[in-house]
Amino acid sequence: MCVSPKTFLYHVKHNYSMFCFFYQEKSERLVFLPLQKQHLTYFQSSAIMLLTQFLEERTMKKFIIAEICVIVALAGGFWLGRVTSTDNSYAHYYSNADKAWVEVQQMDNPPLDLDEPDKNRLSKVRAGYRKVFDNYPDSLWADDAIYQLASRLPRTDEEAFALFRRLINNYPDSEWADDSMFAIAFASYQIAEELKKTGTLESIEAYYDRAIALFKQLIGTYPGSVLVAQSQFNIAMCHYSRGDFDLALAQFENLGETFRDNPLLYQILYVTGEIYFKQYLYEKARVEFTNVVDSGDPELGPLASFGIAQTYLAEGKFEEAITGYQKVIDLYPDAPVGQDAHFYIGWAYEKLGKYDEAIAQLEAAIDRYPRNANAANSQIYIGQIAYANEDTAQAIEAYQKVADNATYDYDNRRQAQYWVGRIYEEIGDVEQASDVYRKLIKDFPEPHKEATHPSNNVNENYIQNLQSNRLNELPGVLDR
Repeated sequence: MCVSPKTFLYHVKHNYSMFCFFYQEKSERLVFLPLQKQHLTYFQSSAIMLLTQFLEERTMKKFIIAEICVIVALAGGFWLGRVTSTDNSYAHYYSNADKAWVEVQQMDNPPLDLDEPDKNRLSKVRAGYRKVFDNYPDSLWADDAIYQLASRLPRTDEEAFALFRRLINNYPDSEWADDSMFAIAFASYQIAEELKKTGTLESIEAYYDRAIALFKQLIGTYPGSVLVAQSQFNIAMCHYSRGDFDLALAQFENLGETFRDNPLLYQILYVTGEIYFKQYLYEKARVEFTNVVDSGDPELGPLASFGIAQTYLAEGKFEEAITGYQKVIDLYPDAPVGQDAHFYIGWAYEKLGKYDEAIAQLEAAIDRYPRNANAANSQIYIGQIAYANEDTAQAIEAYQKVADNATYDYDNRRQAQYWVGRIYEEIGDVEQASDVYRKLIKDFPEPHKEATHPSNNVNENYIQNLQSNRLNELPGVLDR
């Protein structure tokens, strides 16, 4: 009979004295036949030898088959990867780089900006540029892709800084290398300017120093760059912003001699005028501002014309200042300084003691330009003028307009509410003063940003003390 190897082992162990056997290769089965007892020893040895050989052959066959399968799988996977992974194929490296660049350029048409509302498209474009320079760093488009991606990030973003540095370090001969260095330098300057506005305690000097160092590096490394002139100007601007007026002025004077045909010349003249203004050299400032006005520069001309009027106001020449502001209004009615001039005329009238003209001018300016940055301060100024002229009703009305206007900034509204209460307190109307002060506490719970501002002293105890003092001043109160 034919049995499997497992069955064969069982019979050999227990009943081998009863059978002889042979192996059929085609069926891979052992055939057992009855065995005489006198042949036991011979067949026992033969059975064991045959069994050992059989098991070794079976094991070796299975191992070889498994090993062949593994080799075939590895070879097939390697071949499949070579066929399907065209991005990593060195044979098509440059053509794939060109293809990736064309694809991202198509996605980026029209060019994206930082305010792109379609965030999904923005993400795809950024990923497309990164694919180009990460997968094909030696291609023609790698540096272009880095710069384009960095340009899709805020210039003060650390990732943008990292990308610009990567371009400078890895592709120093790139056409974008000087642009990248300029971007980092100018971003450092912008950070310093923002920190100066917010009054932060963080070191502003470090950012100005870094900007100056990078601008100088650009000038030394890329002397033929179109950004050299702007870098020289920006170095002087860093000194100006730091308050190093003499150093900035010296650099601007040197630049003025070499930039006669450069568009930056009028910026140099304008900032030079601002430096003279800050140094109280008003006549020199007017000379520089007049040169800018005469140039006809559409951006700096209005600012310089306004600067001329400002020098007269600072000198106390109020009539000349009014004339200067009116000239700004006539020449540049739609410019921001044209709006500002309306307010400044009112302030100049106040300095001349012409209070009615001042109030009329300021009220007209507020009505005409209610969103102007000077509107809130001008409304407060009207209150101050009226109070100085003992017109408490008009003063209260002016201050209350500021306090009730939600478009004005918090501190102006808070201080206006305080001055309404203060006027009532000073004229002896304690009940009205108390009501106004309670409204101050309720509507403006956060303190004024100036720690010493008198509005920060108003609390419930202040109101109770105010009312107690009034009771003590009434006739017969102490006799009750």
